[in-house]
Amino acid sequence: MHTRRLNHQSGFSLFELIIAMGITVTIMGLSSSLLAGAFHVRSREDRKSDAIADVQRALNIMTREISNAGMKLPGGLPFLSSNGVVAGDSDSTSIRVVSNLNGMPDSANSYFEDSDVDDTDEDIKFLMYVDATRGQRYIVRYEKNSSDQTTVLANRVDSLIFRYYDEKVTYSTTIDSDGNCDITNVVNASGVAKSEVSPGSAKFVVIAVGVTLPAVGTVDSPGYQPPAQVQLTSDIVLRNSIVY
Repeated sequence: MHTRRLNHQSGFSLFELIIAMGITVTIMGLSSSLLAGAFHVRSREDRKSDAIADVQRALNIMTREISNAGMKLPGGLPFLSSNGVVAGDSDSTSIRVVSNLNGMPDSANSYFEDSDVDDTDEDIKFLMYVDATRGQRYIVRYEKNSSDQTTVLANRVDSLIFRYYDEKVTYSTTIDSDGNCDITNVVNASGVAKSEVSPGSAKFVVIAVGVTLPAVGTVDSPGYQPPAQVQLTSDIVLRNSIVY
């Protein structure tokens, strides 16, 4: 007598396997999209932080050196205003300042150690250089007394503007979609609206820098980041002016 053992083994049908695989692929696709979006956001935030840090370093350098304008100036410099600003070479897009960093006063309060402004760091200019070929803009520091040396301070900027006032002011900031920045609603400590003065009459300078971060990804797609504009400002009291 022969006995036959029946093996009843359960499993997935082909149809069930196809459905399971479809669900798995869909979940993996959604997970990949979310992960890619997170990477886009992180990358954008990193670039934003780097750009802001880059501009902030440039603003710190400009603020420190422009505030020295007019320091211990010797007499007889016809091209120079009493505040240390070279008015003929300064406007809303650039500023040139002169100081006598090596001058030391004697008992008569005159500067005997150095009576000129021909040394390093004593005649400098800041401006934004536009490289049309590469489509980039740079904040540069030009030094007249060091073989016309030019140094790039920041390379991710869209606009740079200088505003000149004869007293300390407060203001609002504005920046458009192209990264062009400016200040508005300018008033003095009493709340009275203030107009600009000529660079040679300035006691207070405001610097504004605009930075635009380009869009990341495609509109309505995961991880899309629209263009973003950032503005940074710095207030400077010129050393040769009144003290607030």
